[in-house]
Amino acid sequence: MSTAEITTGAATPPPAPGGTRPGGGPFGKGTPLRRITVAAAYLAVVLLAWQLYVTLADVPSYLLPDPLSVGDALWRLASSGELWPHLGYTVRNIAVGLGAGILIGSLLGWVIASFRAVRLVLAPYVVILQAAPKIALAPLLVLWFGLGLGSQLALIVMLAFFPMMIAMMLGLGEVTDDQRALGRVLNLGPARFFRLVQLPTALPALFAGARIAVIDAMTGAFLAEYISAQQGLGFLMVQGRSTYDTPQLIAAVVLTVVVGLTGFALVSLVERRALPWRR
Repeated sequence: MSTAEITTGAATPPPAPGGTRPGGGPFGKGTPLRRITVAAAYLAVVLLAWQLYVTLADVPSYLLPDPLSVGDALWRLASSGELWPHLGYTVRNIAVGLGAGILIGSLLGWVIASFRAVRLVLAPYVVILQAAPKIALAPLLVLWFGLGLGSQLALIVMLAFFPMMIAMMLGLGEVTDDQRALGRVLNLGPARFFRLVQLPTALPALFAGARIAVIDAMTGAFLAEYISAQQGLGFLMVQGRSTYDTPQLIAAVVLTVVVGLTGFALVSLVERRALPWRR
């Protein structure tokens, strides 16, 4: 039995004859081809419903352009080279803010879960900070950190750290009394106990928190760029709105959603690699 199986109590099911799992094959449950096919089907349904609504309801293009017009705007931005600096700026901010949010949230969650006195002092303030509407805090961050990158990253970190903090606290709460007793019997110090027992036990919750944090980081990046940036996908939305270029505005929205879904998929991929018994 592997270390992962001892820690989680879950065993990897044996492969079916021929080296594949039951229900396998190219379109088996959970296979990449099946996931791509399902995603393509969902996208086709959305585009078809969008086109039918615009056509049948005779919606003016300045209110809601058809999918082809949005595709043309995307192609124009990409072919002219205007898109790539904005896309790179947003992706970089999301990556940096998300990374900082994961580190801060995980560390704070461990501290709050491990020390009762800290939990009694800090937990109420953290909850109050998270309950405050971020759209109201954004102008304050601009006032404190200026119109540059600092205020944008601060907003992303504020949105990303909370899911990771809660995930770490919940994950550490899954450590059983038997595991703690075994750690004392084996004379594991705090660092080794965390590395060998607590962290593997908390990993499923941490990955769940990371999936939420990715979407929150995307929301923070968009909001920050919408308010104060001169670059990024949020800025493209502002530019499209101010010039009444609705196809560009919606194209920027679509790209922002794609970036968020890509981050979500990457976290899920890492989770499948790190926790193969949960597939």
